[in-house]
Amino acid sequence: EIELQMRKLQKIHDSINQQKAKMACNARDCEERNKMLKDEKESILVHFSQLKGQMNKFRENQRSKLTALTVLSSRTIKELKDKHEKGECILKLAEMCRKLETEEEKVLPFYASTLTEQEEKEIETMVKQEPENDLANVMHEFEDLSSFWKRYNKVSLDKLSLDQARVQLTQENQQLRTLLKQYLDGISVSDEILSHNNPLFIVNNRSNLPLRIHVDPRQRHQVKTVVEAAHIVHNTI
Repeated sequence: EIELQMRKLQKIHDSINQQKAKMACNARDCEERNKMLKDEKESILVHFSQLKGQMNKFRENQRSKLTALTVLSSRTIKELKDKHEKGECILKLAEMCRKLETEEEKVLPFYASTLTEQEEKEIETMVKQEPENDLANVMHEFEDLSSFWKRYNKVSLDKLSLDQARVQLTQENQQLRTLLKQYLDGISVSDEILSHNNPLFIVNNRSNLPLRIHVDPRQRHQVKTVVEAAHIVHNTI
């Protein structure tokens, strides 16, 4: 019975040793796993931090782009509204000007070209060539507005002619006003007129206008008569 108990104790002791060995092995495995999990956690945290920084940077970039897009959009809308209003104003002015056009302008809206056939061919050749600078490029872009510029130049020439005619008529009007004032001053009597020289105002056969007698320029200097002394001695003695 003692031997039986000893065997049981030995088995129990062996079982305890086996369990201790398993526990030690499991402890080593757990430590390795914990270390791996810890390293993986740290790498995940680093990766998460990097992704978060990239996401914040991307968000800020997209926010700045959205702000710039909003500003440009509002500015573009404003410019389009201004151009729309300007276009409506141009159409209204064109409609008003069309009512004031003469029959000749309605039939022949563009003036006849004064260029020779050779000059027109040279211009056509230059237009077909590729633009070499920015100005030529802009001219090619606005080539469709050539008819508009013809009418605009014709109106500008007409305006210049009317301005010159207006200046001439203004001068003539001023001269006529001056002549009319002189005539009215001559046929009327007032304190203002009496204070100035008036050729029609005569009192006691005298006028307050100083007489201007035309004198020949050759007779302006007094001519003195000179008699020689020999002639006087010869005639008096």
